[in-house]
Amino acid sequence: MLSALYQLINVFAKPNEAQGNQAAVILQNEQTYLAGKQSTISLDICQHDGLSTVCFISPINNQNYNVRCFNQDKQIQCCGHGLIAAAKTIFSTGDLIAININENTKAFHQIDNESGDGVMLELPRLLAQQAKVPDWIDKTIVFDSEIVEPDKAALSEKEDGYLLLEFETLLPLDMFQGIKLDLKQICENTKRAIVVLQFDQENKHLYTRYFAPQYGVDEDIATGSVMRFVADYIEKKYQCSHFDVSQCSSLGGFMTIDCKAESVLITANAKRESRQ
Repeated sequence: MLSALYQLINVFAKPNEAQGNQAAVILQNEQTYLAGKQSTISLDICQHDGLSTVCFISPINNQNYNVRCFNQDKQIQCCGHGLIAAAKTIFSTGDLIAININENTKAFHQIDNESGDGVMLELPRLLAQQAKVPDWIDKTIVFDSEIVEPDKAALSEKEDGYLLLEFETLLPLDMFQGIKLDLKQICENTKRAIVVLQFDQENKHLYTRYFAPQYGVDEDIATGSVMRFVADYIEKKYQCSHFDVSQCSSLGGFMTIDCKAESVLITANAKRESRQ
């Protein structure tokens, strides 16, 4: 059975607030028969078990690991919740408290995390360049049949990277959770994934939603990788280097962000789940 291959890890959950995002994690060890079959195995697991992400861990040595994350279609370039899930799996197998993942990522075991057993992921920062809100956005965001217009925008460097849209005047939370984006407009006008956000400066709390319909993700449940870019924007605009994040999807995600000079630290709960 496919389910026997993997551990199921839930990331970004918070009691009574966020259910988080799940990933299947396979620790390859000596299972060389998996080599070259990751895409096929990921497709099978995603379709059979209803998961969005499958991660494969290949140990290099005691503190260095290669991790490759896939959805049912292809390998994911940088998958925050997948890397945290992989790190949680590695930490669960021994007494390590810090590891290196791939070429530029570090993970730390947060044993005393007040909300549970957590992982801190350190990713290289992505620069956010302020930009004009694109004209095509005017009819893209709607709440209760009324158009809602963002105030500010920012871009990451790559054309297939991120477009950030900010509401500077805070929307009521139920309204922010209820806004709908025209996914067809997104697909027709940009290769960038869309992150919509508002920042409660008084409470140092960021609220986000994330859409990437061009890549088969109408709305992501909870994503960490985009925080490499969003944190750069928030720190530069609000001079705030430490804040909490609530992703306001249907299931919800929660994480804490700390900015360093060239990297972003993402701390989140990570828990092994039982499977039916």
